[in-house]
Amino acid sequence: MKSTRFLAPAALALVMTGSALAESLTVYSPQGEERGVWIAEQAKAGGHDIKLLNAGGGELFDRLIAEKNNPQADVVLGIVDSSMALLKKEGVFQAYSPSWAADLPAQYKDKEGIVHKFWQTPIVLSYDPAKLPDAQAPKGWLDLTRDEYKGKYVIGSTAWQTTRVYLAGILARFVDGNGEVTQEGWDFMGKLFANATVVSDGDARLEAFKAGGASISPDWFGGVAKMSKDLGANFKIIDTEDGTPVIAEGIAIMADTDQIDQAKAFVDWWGSPEVMAAYAEKFGQTPAHPAALAKSPAKVQENAKLVKAQPLDWDEIAPKLDGWLQKIELEIR
Repeated sequence: MKSTRFLAPAALALVMTGSALAESLTVYSPQGEERGVWIAEQAKAGGHDIKLLNAGGGELFDRLIAEKNNPQADVVLGIVDSSMALLKKEGVFQAYSPSWAADLPAQYKDKEGIVHKFWQTPIVLSYDPAKLPDAQAPKGWLDLTRDEYKGKYVIGSTAWQTTRVYLAGILARFVDGNGEVTQEGWDFMGKLFANATVVSDGDARLEAFKAGGASISPDWFGGVAKMSKDLGANFKIIDTEDGTPVIAEGIAIMADTDQIDQAKAFVDWWGSPEVMAAYAEKFGQTPAHPAALAKSPAKVQENAKLVKAQPLDWDEIAPKLDGWLQKIELEIR
């Protein structure tokens, strides 16, 4: 049951679709600005009266934990895998299988039927063919520690979501039967950082490619196009032999919502192939649902075929990730 006492971070943005605030469905989402406005407008057109509260994913995560015993949201939309897995572990969500869940690939829903994902963004390995001939490009993530790639790839801050995801994808290859990273994995991570150009901000990262010897870029899919534009280059994406980690954003219903029927209807609507295809048309995002992808623009469909996904169990990885990254910062970086 939501109370009237409300935490209000200064950065939080509000988008309304209806006039009756007390009866609106409260949706927390990092989707802001143009995307947030689009969601609110489409929800209203679809008959859903929502109050969309927007902030960064990390801020919303902290807020949801702080509000665990006094929840204010009804639905959470658009937070990434690792954070959704941790929130699920905290018990803030309830199980609900939406109408579009049956045909959703297994990698985009959890075993308990609580979190369902709707968009996918690969964290890719790419390179500048003007600096590195195609034949000399790495075939996979584990090739990066080879001598010929020393100084040619850039690792960013572990506070960056992109960096966190590809480091998690690498370490996941070295997990033992108890879910712990083996010594072989930590030795590999040491070589990975020793071989890299390591930066802490975006300007230094760009400079490594402009003036330094960097030619290989681990980046999120959309970042490859931006990097190409910024450098006047034409980076190529590698369909890695060992698979590409994918960020997916999920939706879930809060455990203590007092508007369960309205919440279920909204989740059914939001993840439907029609709405996801419309979002793909507007923003170029790749849907996770096959039927939504089939209705999407041709370019979006082409992008979805560029790489094969690395299977990652975020329920297992998420609780350990901060510890892994802390070890990297204290002992390796």
